[in-house]
Amino acid sequence: MSFLAPWFLAGVALLGLPIWLHLLQQHKNTPLQFPSLMFFEKRTMTSTRQRRLRYIALFVLRLLLLLLLAIAFAQPYFDQNVSISSGKRLKLIAIDNSFSMRRGSSLEDAKRAAQGEAGGRAQVLSFGSVVREMGPITDDVSALRASIAAVTAGDEKSSFAELARTARSIAEANRTPVEIHLYTDLQKSSLPGRFADLQLPADATLTVHEVGTKELPNFFVETVRAPGRIFDAKTVRMQATVASLHTEAATKKVSVWVDGRMVHTKDVTIPPAGRATVEFIGLETPYGWRRGEVRIEGGDSFPNDDVSRFAVERSDPRRVVFVRNARDVRSELYYAAALDSAAAGSFKAEVTTNESNPSLQAAAFVVLADPGAMSAGFTSGLQEYVKGGGSLLIAVGPNTAVANQVPVSGLTLGGSRLSDRTKELFQTIAQREQSHPVIEKAVGLETVKFYQLAQIDPGKAKVLAKTASGQPVLIEQQMGEGRILILASGLDNLGNNWPIHPAFLPFVERTAQYLSRQEESAQAVVVGETIELRAATDRAVMVEVLDANGNRALSLDQAAKATSYQPPTEGFYEVRRNSGRQTLVAVNADRRESDFVRLDGETLALWKATGTPEAVAGDAAVPAGQKREPWPLWPYLLFLLAAITIAESIYATRYLTREEAA
Repeated sequence: MSFLAPWFLAGVALLGLPIWLHLLQQHKNTPLQFPSLMFFEKRTMTSTRQRRLRYIALFVLRLLLLLLLAIAFAQPYFDQNVSISSGKRLKLIAIDNSFSMRRGSSLEDAKRAAQGEAGGRAQVLSFGSVVREMGPITDDVSALRASIAAVTAGDEKSSFAELARTARSIAEANRTPVEIHLYTDLQKSSLPGRFADLQLPADATLTVHEVGTKELPNFFVETVRAPGRIFDAKTVRMQATVASLHTEAATKKVSVWVDGRMVHTKDVTIPPAGRATVEFIGLETPYGWRRGEVRIEGGDSFPNDDVSRFAVERSDPRRVVFVRNARDVRSELYYAAALDSAAAGSFKAEVTTNESNPSLQAAAFVVLADPGAMSAGFTSGLQEYVKGGGSLLIAVGPNTAVANQVPVSGLTLGGSRLSDRTKELFQTIAQREQSHPVIEKAVGLETVKFYQLAQIDPGKAKVLAKTASGQPVLIEQQMGEGRILILASGLDNLGNNWPIHPAFLPFVERTAQYLSRQEESAQAVVVGETIELRAATDRAVMVEVLDANGNRALSLDQAAKATSYQPPTEGFYEVRRNSGRQTLVAVNADRRESDFVRLDGETLALWKATGTPEAVAGDAAVPAGQKREPWPLWPYLLFLLAAITIAESIYATRYLTREEAA
């Protein structure tokens, strides 16, 4: 007998509990009052009766209950030999349709070879990073061949681990051994990080059919570094990395195309099996979103990776409405300078005072820098702006803290507490929400000194940062479809030293990106990665995604609820939000698919062996045609435990009734 979790046997130590209950707890001295003990001789009282066990049957039942409980948790089992199924095997015809199978006629060769296996009880699968069933399990030859013919080339990275996982699920669901016929170019990059993820189903056989040319040389555009948004086209800097594998030194012409028009071209020399970087200055494009490509001219045996896409938006700096108190000029000085430096000119602060009523139309977000009292009309307009999807940053300094509520948000205010700077009395941030986009990468935030903090009751709002005493410093509140960030101090370097602290610049940059929702999606991703559609905390709003062919990629329900989308193919995807904001995302294939080095024979043999029964592996104790499987005992122990529990309850009730009667 063996145990799956032998460490639970340590619970046998609980057997001492019934002994303590039955033996040590029996001795009870009842004190008696007596006027004088002077005539009594002092002596030690002993009793052998107190050291005897009573209720032996109950004692044994309790011991058995604890013993069996510990053994059951240890999961005991016996090995037993069972017959290997002699029925017909289920044939799985797996065709690799990943990005590398676009090279030459690899996919067509795989489909042509797979047609020869279309027979018997089988199912056709295609796989890249995920496995897709091309049809149901059937023994209809024509249906199987139609499923094979329906396999199309994809742009995903192939994963042998995902194929093995799917094969295990199919074998378990159908309770039959499987016979896997794999048609692939057998790329080494398709292996998972852990060999255990390649585990095949029990009694499975794996037959690999290699397809495609074995030539390895390849040139490809590895990465493109381009700004997502440009404001001054003449100062734009772009970098492209061109790499080669298994090649000699070569000179290639690299060009930049925007909307089908060449805007740059340069020659670059690539070392043997190395990489080279080429830089382009300036990117003259019309306003709006543009589709760009970096190409290697001349091509090679695999031209599909000679192009890398990027998306760029030409626009004017986005407008940020900055509202300050009429007597405060320090907040504008610090915040506007930090915003211009951190955002590289993508935002422009439009400064106004609390006595005015600025327009909120087309504002990226609004900053209330301790404005104090504001007009009712402007406050109402801010609330409608936020409810409609706008964003707001509120700094609660001394001018605002005198009110009963935080403006716009409505959170309760209890004044503010001012410390003496000359005595170095201050508070610091002790706890923060590490995963929040605004502060997840903030370095040194805990060393910022706060001399004045407003006493804000967060209510149901989320506290992102707080002091050691639990006082909120940064709060996020949802209002309708919009976001409100509340800082319980000012931006003027009077109530804190944050504006002159190194953590201020990253905070302003991340806050601007978060409030303007620039962090919702990147401008370039790899096939299989996710495009963020909305923050998880946002309410259901319509987000429409148009795929590379211009078709809607989401259903109505997905468009209202989905927080992300995984593009299945290369191309440009357009994300449209109901706020009117549109984003263009460039999707490229994983460049690991550009390395055509094949899996070595030793690793392939080990993979095939993971589905071999133990009898074939050379276990002499297992007869031919059988395999060894564990026979668990814990279900029987549970029935026995239930019976002993009932018996213990009956005995305990009987003895307790007898003692009460006595």
